Amino acid sequence: MIINSLCRAQRLLLRHEGLPVSEKSDPNQASAVSEGGWQTMYGFNSRRTASNLESAKRFVLAIGQFKTEGKDQLIATARDEKKKLHKFAYSLITSASPADSVRPAFVAAGLSGKTSPQEECEAEMLIAGTELALKNAHPIVILRMMTAFLGFSVFDDVEKWLMEHFGAERKQDEELIIPGDLPDILTERNRSPGSIGQALRLAGPPLVAATLAGCPTQMIDYMKSLAYSPLGRILLDWEIGNARDRLSSEELSDAQNAFMELLTSFRDDAEAHMGTEAEEWPMDVDKELVSDISNLILELDEHVLKSVISGMNPKLAASLIQAMEPIAHDRLFSSVASSKSKKILDALESSTPLSNNELTRRAQIFAQKVLSEIAPRSKTLGKSLPLPARLRQLLTAILSRE
Repeated sequence: MIINSLCRAQRLLLRHEGLPVSEKSDPNQASAVSEGGWQTMYGFNSRRTASNLESAKRFVLAIGQFKTEGKDQLIATARDEKKKLHKFAYSLITSASPADSVRPAFVAAGLSGKTSPQEECEAEMLIAGTELALKNAHPIVILRMMTAFLGFSVFDDVEKWLMEHFGAERKQDEELIIPGDLPDILTERNRSPGSIGQALRLAGPPLVAATLAGCPTQMIDYMKSLAYSPLGRILLDWEIGNARDRLSSEELSDAQNAFMELLTSFRDDAEAHMGTEAEEWPMDVDKELVSDISNLILELDEHVLKSVISGMNPKLAASLIQAMEPIAHDRLFSSVASSKSKKILDALESSTPLSNNELTRRAQIFAQKVLSEIAPRSKTLGKSLPLPARLRQLLTAILSRE
């Protein structure tokens, strides 16, 4: 997922001891924290950030044209391109170079590894974008990865631009209907939309795409409306198309069966723990709570998130996943060791769906742990970290819920 790549990039480019940094301090850096954003890994001012963002947008538009109009279009774009970084990246894509050869190629060409960190940023962005383009990633994913180098505030702000350029309604493919019981289960009179949305979040994009690839268009649209943002729906459409091209009918049927088992297990577990009251339990997840928890996970500094999750009871972490968007779910697991991840997954497998009140209480416990990590009450526990306005807003929203 995108967030995994983002965390790896930040760790490689910023966290390693001995990485050279600019000796000139940026007068805008001090105000960046007070205005509510973590400093970007390169400490850019707004002008430099905007310049690199425009470079990333131009690259992604070219890749979008390449995907729709073919190789000749990208060759023509490369011929007219004046910037060496872009021209070289396009040449690697048109020649279908292996993705793992991109970085060595940039280094061998003298376009990476010989400049200051400030000048190196654009090269790193183009390397990441080129690797993803060669792996046939969607332009939305490519820009998300590239803007990750510029900080979460930029990462969030490009959504409108992505919708304008890649949000056009996709041409509907011919329906592929895989016979099975899933449509009947989803349309049961007592099947809560909340439980379906929860299953979509827990299943993850690959299984969801394979599940929906064999469903009627009307059902796909309904399922997308329950758990996906506008950009998420675009990507899911793309993943569904890939699943239809890549998987056999038997594999699509297996995916539907796996999703049905996940969905029906919610009700079975609820009945086992709640008896006759299970019939009246709505299981709807508060969308605002899901948004607040997910955004908090995405906004937290990597080291803060890792520290909080590593010291958290696996059952508490598992319960949070019930109210978390897939991209946040992915970042949570990318922040902890594999042994801890296994414990959380085991706890998730044995957990039962929680009511909104219970999810709110667990979210508030998590928010308190985050606050304790950022601003420990005792000076001996460590130095307090800056608390950006966006984090303060999210923590306040969660802790003030009744």
